[in-house]
Amino acid sequence: MAQWCVVTLPTRARRRPTVPLAAAACVVAATIVVSGCAVSGDPVASSPDMSTLSVKAQDFPAGASPIPPSAVANALADVTGAPMPAQTNTEVSPPECTPAAVSADGAVAFLGPGPGERATLTTIVAGVDAPLDELVEQAKRCPTITTSTYGASSTITTEVLPPSAVLGEVDTATIRRTIVTGGGVPSTTSTLALVGQHDDVRVYAEYRWPAAGPVSPEAAGALDELFTKATAAAFG
Repeated sequence: MAQWCVVTLPTRARRRPTVPLAAAACVVAATIVVSGCAVSGDPVASSPDMSTLSVKAQDFPAGASPIPPSAVANALADVTGAPMPAQTNTEVSPPECTPAAVSADGAVAFLGPGPGERATLTTIVAGVDAPLDELVEQAKRCPTITTSTYGASSTITTEVLPPSAVLGEVDTATIRRTIVTGGGVPSTTSTLALVGQHDDVRVYAEYRWPAAGPVSPEAAGALDELFTKATAAAFG
């Protein structure tokens, strides 16, 4: 699995903002079609803007940068363990353990340095159409999977840990993954993701580091604090 890189609290749920319907006509520029209208000319809603539900760069312990919208789909794939959007030939074994993709439409992501050498912290807020329980149950059913893309194989070990916090109506989960890629002298990447969801809004806060072994107390504390801020921004 390739590594992607750039470089309680109140429990009242906040729903995703409603985006006004596009007005007037469709705009066609070069090969890009801005779809504000249906073929019949009827207006349709564009992707929701979830920026008001996201943490900001200053919420990270050492700052962060927004992930460009064009790269958010890849960031989501990396955090969820789903195949990258462009990797249509990725094979997952067993196939029924393929992590479900999360739509990048309107999603907002930030990436910043984390405690430790070459470690990162990532947050994503995205819209989903499945309950968090489905993600957790699949992770429990599939503790070990293998992936293969262009001949490069990875073994991914997944562990569901106790939730880091109880947030009232917000469902939470803690998922640890260890990704071992290549043969001979394989590389190891570990991730710890804290996930919160209410209705159709899901928040991820992930710590990623290039080694096996436990998370350091400093990193665990930084991740918990960031998750608290992320869930407050989305659901507070």
